[in-house]
Amino acid sequence: MAAQTKTAVDYAFEEAASRGAGLRALYVWHPPLLGALDEQAAQQDCRRLLSETVAGRGAAYPDVELHHEVVRGHPVKVLTEACAHALGLVVGSRGLGGFTGLLLGSVSQGVLYHALCPVMAVPHPKH
Repeated sequence: MAAQTKTAVDYAFEEAASRGAGLRALYVWHPPLLGALDEQAAQQDCRRLLSETVAGRGAAYPDVELHHEVVRGHPVKVLTEACAHALGLVVGSRGLGGFTGLLLGSVSQGVLYHALCPVMAVPHPKH
């Protein structure tokens, strides 16, 4: 699991716990435009990765009700629609090149522009 993903997931659980809220974890799967793809196998891999990403958090945050799902589509569109009635949206931000921590990735920028709720872009932890 990427460090920014772990940090963002931890932050999301902490925020949900502090607000007495449930948590919806989404893995947005955007299939490639070209090339053959075993869609069923790809979605199974996505479900496995999502399960691994949130694994173990239930013990640390027993009061946080967790729902997770794999959704097919463009990440910005799916996340923006999914958070329309949410208290907030947490995304990881990896930064780019020499400007790590100053610049956001395209998904973070997109949801910051389009989301109808507060967006928390959690930066990549410094090593």
